[in-house]
Amino acid sequence: FKAESAGDYNVQIKAMGTNPDGSPFFRTTEHYVPVIEQSISLNATKASAFTINDNRLNISLNVQNNSKSLDNRYRIIAEVWGNNDKGVMTPVSWVSTITTVEKDQLNVELDGRWLAMAKTQGSFELRNLRIEDANHFIPLVSSDSMEMKVATLPKSATKSFNGQITEEMLMGQRPVMKSNTKAGGKLLLVHGYCSSDVWGPRQSQFSNSAVFYDLNQNRSHDAFAQRIRDFGAQFSSFGIVAHSQGGAASLHLYTYYWSGLDYSTGSRMIQSVGTPYQGTPLAGNLAAIGDVFGVGCGTNSNLTTSGASSWLSGIPTWARNEIHYYTTSFETKWWRYDYCSMGTDVFLSDPEDGVIEKSRGQLSGGNNKGHKTGWCHSSDMRDPAQTADSSRNSTMSYYAKR
Repeated sequence: FKAESAGDYNVQIKAMGTNPDGSPFFRTTEHYVPVIEQSISLNATKASAFTINDNRLNISLNVQNNSKSLDNRYRIIAEVWGNNDKGVMTPVSWVSTITTVEKDQLNVELDGRWLAMAKTQGSFELRNLRIEDANHFIPLVSSDSMEMKVATLPKSATKSFNGQITEEMLMGQRPVMKSNTKAGGKLLLVHGYCSSDVWGPRQSQFSNSAVFYDLNQNRSHDAFAQRIRDFGAQFSSFGIVAHSQGGAASLHLYTYYWSGLDYSTGSRMIQSVGTPYQGTPLAGNLAAIGDVFGVGCGTNSNLTTSGASSWLSGIPTWARNEIHYYTTSFETKWWRYDYCSMGTDVFLSDPEDGVIEKSRGQLSGGNNKGHKTGWCHSSDMRDPAQTADSSRNSTMSYYAKR
């Protein structure tokens, strides 16, 4: 179909036919499809780059911003390639950021040591460039190849690389810690999508903790992450224990924004339970969502299987490595029909917790801490809510960074 205007669409597909034995079949499927305005376009055929300091290179893309919003945020993803000493185009680094348009430009940074590591100093180009909106991760601009004109190279790009990949090379320059925060780190307990107070009644099971509250809300990963960051800004550092979408939002926060996570100490930075890192079939189905969360929650494109795939395509391995995740499902009894939620069981493949399937709760590059039966996603399901598992909560509290 062709959408005539921006908005949220539910696309239903019906397929009818005849099996080889002559019997008829009828199948249906439904998909949630967000359609957004084409708010931005490239305004040049070349990217430009200039030195910020001895290590950093700023890459600028000239754009035409047609958005009426004052705070449109975009995710940039691109590969940097350059000529090596043999004149062969060589991959240098993958760059990504979330940013806003400033003076008709989008900017992303590259550490010059990647250039030294790849032994490239000649002509450069961006490949597989994508500019996406930061709420749905829908590509608005794409380019297979674009010349990158470099005014000057940072000093580190012209020196011999020592072989050590640093935090600054991966994440950029860490900002100076603010002095107006409360002393000592905290463990933030973060709920999920359209959630009730799942952690408040269990806060006593987590030492030195604070509960993040943004209850009964439907937010994108990006909006959710910024709220976690702002709440955590009152503390000098923090780690996170998260439920459901809170785990994805926390990973998004660590990937794209500086926060107290970057100053935390201990063993595990982000721990999650019941997070649909690869999405859930429920996210685009209003009827199924309403059965679990209530009819007022609405669809969420970041939590659909296709939306989660788009989001994850921009999450690097170094960020995934900081995630420690758990999954659960209902307990199976041979004498009964088992499920967590009767209303969602038909949409999900076993094993599942009533909202997410075990298979879609996996995060490539993350640390799988195990699967446990007898626990469902939330209260009012057949088995107890996974956030009520005092044994797992004790373990997460013990190992958490703060």
